[in-house]
Amino acid sequence: MTLIIKKLPLAIASILMTQSLTTIAQEASSTSASDESLEIIEVSSRKKVESLNRIPVAVSAFSDTMIEQQGFQSIDDIARFSSGLSFSKAFGRATERPVIRGMGNVLAGIQFGVESGAAYFIDGNYYSGDVQSLDMSDIARVEVVKGPQSALYGRNSYSGAINFITKGPDHGDFTGNVKLNLAQDAERTASAYISGPLTDWLAASLSVRDYQVDGDDDWRNIVTDEIVGGEDTRSVSLVLDAAPSDNFGVRFRFQSQEDRDETRPFFLTPTSDNNCAPGYRSLSSWAASGSENNFQYYCGEIKNQPIALNDKADADGIPNEVPGVPVNSFLPSGSTFFGTPYDTADGTAFDGVGRDLIISSLALDYATEAGYSMSLALGYRDDDTSTGSDGDNTSVNYTFAPGQEAFFANTSRQETEDKTVEFTLRSPEGKLAWMAGAFYYDQDRDNFDLTFDDAKVGIFQDNSTVTNKAVYASIDYQISDKLDGTLEARWAEEEKTVTEFAPDGQMTFDAQGSWNNFTPRATLNYRYDNKTIFYGILAQGVKPGGINGSAGADTGKPTYEQEEITTYEIGVKSSALENVYATVSMFYNDVSDVQLTTPLNVPSGNVTSVATNQGAGEVFGVEMDINAQFSDNLSGRFTYALADTKFTKGCDDFQWALTSGGGVLTPGTTTGTDFRADFGITTPASCSIEGNAFPLSSKHQASAFLEYIAPISGDLEAFFNVDASYESKKFVQVHNLAYVPSAIIMGARMGVNGENWRVSLYARNLTDEDAPVLTSRWLGIPYFTFSSLNTAPEGADNGSPRAFFSAARRGRQVGIDMTYRF
Repeated sequence: MTLIIKKLPLAIASILMTQSLTTIAQEASSTSASDESLEIIEVSSRKKVESLNRIPVAVSAFSDTMIEQQGFQSIDDIARFSSGLSFSKAFGRATERPVIRGMGNVLAGIQFGVESGAAYFIDGNYYSGDVQSLDMSDIARVEVVKGPQSALYGRNSYSGAINFITKGPDHGDFTGNVKLNLAQDAERTASAYISGPLTDWLAASLSVRDYQVDGDDDWRNIVTDEIVGGEDTRSVSLVLDAAPSDNFGVRFRFQSQEDRDETRPFFLTPTSDNNCAPGYRSLSSWAASGSENNFQYYCGEIKNQPIALNDKADADGIPNEVPGVPVNSFLPSGSTFFGTPYDTADGTAFDGVGRDLIISSLALDYATEAGYSMSLALGYRDDDTSTGSDGDNTSVNYTFAPGQEAFFANTSRQETEDKTVEFTLRSPEGKLAWMAGAFYYDQDRDNFDLTFDDAKVGIFQDNSTVTNKAVYASIDYQISDKLDGTLEARWAEEEKTVTEFAPDGQMTFDAQGSWNNFTPRATLNYRYDNKTIFYGILAQGVKPGGINGSAGADTGKPTYEQEEITTYEIGVKSSALENVYATVSMFYNDVSDVQLTTPLNVPSGNVTSVATNQGAGEVFGVEMDINAQFSDNLSGRFTYALADTKFTKGCDDFQWALTSGGGVLTPGTTTGTDFRADFGITTPASCSIEGNAFPLSSKHQASAFLEYIAPISGDLEAFFNVDASYESKKFVQVHNLAYVPSAIIMGARMGVNGENWRVSLYARNLTDEDAPVLTSRWLGIPYFTFSSLNTAPEGADNGSPRAFFSAARRGRQVGIDMTYRF
């Protein structure tokens, strides 16, 4: 309740600003709303071009006009105004985990093969990389398709799909634009776009971009006394579009991109802050800590902490002591830690994100005189990404010998090559229409460990592959003048391999696995009149299974199975109210074999986790999207989403530790060792997570956007817009104890539009919201059984005490952007 009260003034301020704008518009405009019109977006959510307000699918779509209106920079901005899509910049511009309708995964992108369940597409081609650094000025449209899309979109579109459609060249005239953006934190973006015909049947476009921003002034690293969090991207894309005949088209796109991001702004909520669930997996079980804190977990709102990372040498050479890790700590025997807890040298061989990316696609479309059409789409990605961070996320810099990387330094490089091929055959439109297709996807990835001796290429660690083959089909049948139905289905086979190697090149582990699935989808669409449709959907989706590697194999968890979902959805889309277009949908997700994080009990402590299928869950949800043109001058867009998630069954290892005073769950059972009596705990011990909400998911989301346009003279007009988005708290893990607080983000923009130019002043995060972006459950370093004495009794969980690391949110930015069109 306290948190809600704190956020309430911001929400009220947003409403008052909205009311003020409405009043101004009503006074300024005498034009009837009936004379106005709404922008109707054409989308390709069902693999054919259709009007957004006529398709029986829940889609949030954003045109290039909308993207420019609100100054969208990345998918992070798209998510704020897309009902049902939650996105958190949890690991900087890497390891993305989009969440649609409450369905996410804590290990997505962290462990090979574990995926979020929301798939990216670029121009309809499946894309398994990160998209935050895509050039939004090169995007013609973004479509967020919600609900299981496994039947048509295929792998990993378990909860939905996000499709980025890039701009294509103009066959008629030479056009283009130049854009410049300057903002606080030394942000500067320069981009240029040119498009036009080369011959009477061939056109081309070229887009270039240079983006740089420094870290937030509040992101000063107390270890190095330097600001972290800077980002840098350079990209170029070329599109060739050929139409040698009326029934044949070819489109080729090539993109090259370079990202160079600095140390990411992570901070730790240390073990010493733990305040609930007493037990042996706590600081008090480690003699070297000198702590009597016997709490195993943190309950409540995660709050900001100082950034203290060993990404360079300590600025003053004096250790920055972390509570619970004394600088001069002695074991009862008189010996010190095995190793040095506070080495003041640089602890990481690489920091930040470095990415060299090439994306290319080729699309061929052919239509016969009889109305049949065929398309062939080829996609390719070559991605060389290095990521690095001080893995303990504190000033602790635990080393075994001078000149070595710190224990838990997280520095690695991935070389990834993706190839996709998709063929589609479509019948003529008619009472009965059909489509059939085939899909092939191949990924090959090599992983390298970066060290001080080899910080560019790294030591080869493992190779992993993914191969997905599928066939799919859909049938549309017009049952009556008002009712039609669609049946879709896909059969897919996926194979994965993991091969691990020792530093000397010897193979140490080799495994493979395969999974088959059949995912149908049925839709009924009722056209009440030419302004309103009602629809119902029954769909199934699958999140891929995978291999847990040697760590999982050694502990009896070699693989994890597919997660499956069945969705029931009803919806209405209507423009019956004058100049208001509204979409409302309700859905229920029945989820089985939920993939969750399981920490491993290994001799050195719990230093890694694997994915396991831990039960079942459900999601009840409502989504609303409203687009309104109030007058000649005032327009608005509003969204709301509810995703009420709940586990209906499930047994979690660490839930038992939390409720049993630090006991260990016996594999294959729902009980284990029990130490409640040692801590005076009277509540029952249980591994059950039944009734708890899904992690990473916010129950409520809402957004509002208002723009007022005032003609000045001729083609000259002034504009002013405000926006606000709200997202409720997100639990860190299945225990529902620690959570990231809710956040309200507001923005404003004002400027002038000319015939071929635009200038605007803007503010992002106007109220300087500082709630952490997202938090992950972590460990207290350097407490492992090989490095320090653990005093927990036999049979107790003697793993490292829990801590939590978070990503800081960038504060308010004020800036100016300028566009010249020709």
